[in-house]
Amino acid sequence: MSASAKSSQEIAAAARQNASLYLTEIPPSANAARRLLETYSGIAPADVDAHISNIRDQAWAVFPYGGIGSFSFLDFTSTLEDPNFQVVTTRLTAPGSTEAFLEVGCAFGTVVRQLNALGVSGERLFGTDLQPRFLELGNELFRDGQSSSSSSGITFVAGDMLDENDVRLDVLNGRIDIIYASAFFHLFEVQDQIKAAKRMVQFLKMQDCQNPGPVVFGCNGGPKIDGWDKYVLDADAWREVWDVVGEETGTRWKTEMEVIEDNEDRIRTRFVVYRAS
Repeated sequence: MSASAKSSQEIAAAARQNASLYLTEIPPSANAARRLLETYSGIAPADVDAHISNIRDQAWAVFPYGGIGSFSFLDFTSTLEDPNFQVVTTRLTAPGSTEAFLEVGCAFGTVVRQLNALGVSGERLFGTDLQPRFLELGNELFRDGQSSSSSSGITFVAGDMLDENDVRLDVLNGRIDIIYASAFFHLFEVQDQIKAAKRMVQFLKMQDCQNPGPVVFGCNGGPKIDGWDKYVLDADAWREVWDVVGEETGTRWKTEMEVIEDNEDRIRTRFVVYRAS
């Protein structure tokens, strides 16, 4: 979710821009998250909504992203219905699986917690975000550990995906099989999307190129305001990003993209990146 360090002026501007997205009531789209907090975190049903709202308000003070104000970070529906996520879940939960999964721009780490609840060992689950405070709030939201590593064994790392010299992220190098990057790439223009993708390549276990399944997948989207297509790329531009990544990292990739929502106000796309044979 996070893009880069924000100044107080940027935070104030975002709060004004996203004020209309700040909801006082938790929407029905958060019902799956409610159940997860009850079963995974052991929070009493009567206490869940107050707990969620308290964490959301603390996160809004860190940076007022629209997805925080609207509780969208608790909407698992699009993730659970994503066929790529279903394929990945099957791989991760298969008997004897050793594959490792990374959630990039994880904010509160909702997806890795969902996978942990589905039976994936925490030792194979990783999350990263620019904001250390979001990672801390994720541990408070799910009541499962400290800021660096949760009691379930999930590893969280704070770092800047656009800074190739940020050594905090080096701990992930060569350890990951599958990367989930939803609502992440659309935070950046093309050149920064390339930077982020190149950093992801560093995280991957490149010595194992036999797996034909998804390697990087997720969704992008946003309102159709001026310049939106610089951030939410079409299929051709997305392929070109990964062509450049391949050229600059000595790797080869193939991409797929589908439009899952397109109207006069908004667009949403679903993408997947595979290793090229």
